[in-house]
Amino acid sequence: MLDLVTNMAALELSPEEYHFTLGMLLMLAVCSFYFFARNWKRFRLIEDTPTAKIRSAHQGYIELAGKGLSISDQPIYAPLSNHPCLWYHSQIEQQETYTDNGRTHTRWNVVYKMVSDQRFKLTDGVSTCWVDPRDAEVNGHEKLVWYGNTEWPSRTLILESQSIINAMANQYRYSEWLILPGQPLYVLGQYKTWSAASQRSVRDVMIHLINDWKQNQQQLHERFDTNKDGNIDQEEWEVARQEARLEAQKRHDQLAFEPDENIIAKPDRSDRPFIISVFSQAVLAQRYRRQAAIAGVAWIVIVGYAIWLVHSHG
Repeated sequence: MLDLVTNMAALELSPEEYHFTLGMLLMLAVCSFYFFARNWKRFRLIEDTPTAKIRSAHQGYIELAGKGLSISDQPIYAPLSNHPCLWYHSQIEQQETYTDNGRTHTRWNVVYKMVSDQRFKLTDGVSTCWVDPRDAEVNGHEKLVWYGNTEWPSRTLILESQSIINAMANQYRYSEWLILPGQPLYVLGQYKTWSAASQRSVRDVMIHLINDWKQNQQQLHERFDTNKDGNIDQEEWEVARQEARLEAQKRHDQLAFEPDENIIAKPDRSDRPFIISVFSQAVLAQRYRRQAAIAGVAWIVIVGYAIWLVHSHG
């Protein structure tokens, strides 16, 4: 009886409805398989990559665990709440009312978005390294939400009502996702040692130096316009470049005395994820495994239904 009902339902579809439904099922199958593969890969990477100590970490793709540290002379404040943090994702949305088919609806449109790209430090209790959060997948951050009637929040008080009534009475919604100083962190990314001297060539230093000189034209002419004709000719520019080259070499030699810095950041290979999480390795692996399982089950159900639809319609 059930087979008869389902077969009749399939036969009731017009050719256009059949092709549209089948196309949607195939698209959903591709999406669910993508999320299954993506989350399963992250689960396996987190499970299979051993946690390294910062002091003895090798150069390459590794995972670290520790606590996030703020930099005393470079504090980071979230732009909307002014909350001290290590990382933020800030967003302002404006409520819009519109009419569709005679019915009134409301929706929130994003009018401002900013994601922090400032470095912070990670410590495992013995050693520290820098964390460059650009393009990272951030998990388990603190979330703040509040409302107001100005495009930019006029106050940074967070302990406000977040009820539906409060949302309806205000035109703007302010949201911030934060990583706070002192929070336990798990980081999976590319670990490398950064040397100031290796990052900048003598030529780079020289070009930067000449550009600085050009900012003060009066001083530049006093120094290199030897014939006092108001212009710096080719010979005079050659003298300027020679002096800049000598000064750049001195500055570059001084960079070699600056201590090397260790940093973990986005991998060079696009197939390797860069993850920053306040969850532990075990909890994070479990979350990715669960998400992969849900996507896998969804893929099986969607593919099964698509096969049944093709068989029934045929």
